[in-house]
Amino acid sequence: MKKVTILALVASLLAAACGNGQKPETNQEKLAVNVVAEPVKRGVLTRVLKYTGTVMPWKQAGIIPDVAGRVDRILVKEGETVRRGQLLAELDTTTLKLQQNQAAAAVAVADAALKDARVNAERMRKLHERNAVSNMQLEKAELALESALTQKKSADANLDLVRHHLNSARMSAPFDGIITARHLDEGDMINPQMGGGPGVLTLMDLSRIKVRLDVAAEDIERISEGMPCRVSVSTYRQKEFAGSVYSKTLAADVASKTFQVEVRVDNPDLAIKAGVFADVAIEIEKDENVLMLPLSALIGEDRVVVYDNGHARLTRIEVGPKNETHFEVVNGLEEGVAVVVEGNYDLIDGAPIRIEGEQQ
Repeated sequence: MKKVTILALVASLLAAACGNGQKPETNQEKLAVNVVAEPVKRGVLTRVLKYTGTVMPWKQAGIIPDVAGRVDRILVKEGETVRRGQLLAELDTTTLKLQQNQAAAAVAVADAALKDARVNAERMRKLHERNAVSNMQLEKAELALESALTQKKSADANLDLVRHHLNSARMSAPFDGIITARHLDEGDMINPQMGGGPGVLTLMDLSRIKVRLDVAAEDIERISEGMPCRVSVSTYRQKEFAGSVYSKTLAADVASKTFQVEVRVDNPDLAIKAGVFADVAIEIEKDENVLMLPLSALIGEDRVVVYDNGHARLTRIEVGPKNETHFEVVNGLEEGVAVVVEGNYDLIDGAPIRIEGEQQ
């Protein structure tokens, strides 16, 4: 009687479950492990070399005059965009203008002396032809002419030098760029002959930047000019920038034994700032249309777990090249096969598994 009651109770529970449209779970389904699976897909497998370097401006110049003097005017501010040839600063030119007047007067005197020496030399030649003067007198006149010519050249050169100093006192932009620093104020003295100073201003071209890398000797032969790169900077992590290898040195640094590589990146909106660190991934190889899986699918060196109608099937495969996230499946799996990428460790062959999110 008791046995009949238990059977009736089980039957009523089954009927209730069927009445609710639910299929009763089997023991195997209750024991199934939840996993995440992805199908084997075809894609592009890119291998990279990763290095960290320093962002440098494409061009940089210290705005320094060729002559010593007192800064009279600074016409630009830090952060200002300037064009090539634009006047940026100027020294006090009062003394130089006086020197120019003096040099111009010396040129006028030399011109007059040269004119007189030419007239005298020509007259002496004619007299010498008529035997009216001696050879010594003619030679003396010709020497006087040569001396006048030398004095004229010296006066002209001195005037040119003063004019050069005047031009040098006006400091213009050698290229388009941004004023990134101001080192002196109006009224300060500057003497470029002393050296060691940054000048009046610093100008940088940041429309493009270069990332300077120190590359290990074992990697340098794998890098070629023009290779594409992905660049991310410490101050702008939200975005990756596209670049390319611009140059590499042929000789290693004596101290570090590394090679210098420069990566060029266009920077039209000036998002990348000079002086910060940048992570660079140099794309050294690219295989297209290959079967791929995430690295998390791999167990050991050459095994994966295939989802086989609710069961785990340990499968040995041939693994090809890898990058930081994926590997190539050379042999052992076909496109579209579902492979466990999370929850695959500690699974035994034939164990019941359930793909997360999949309706039973």
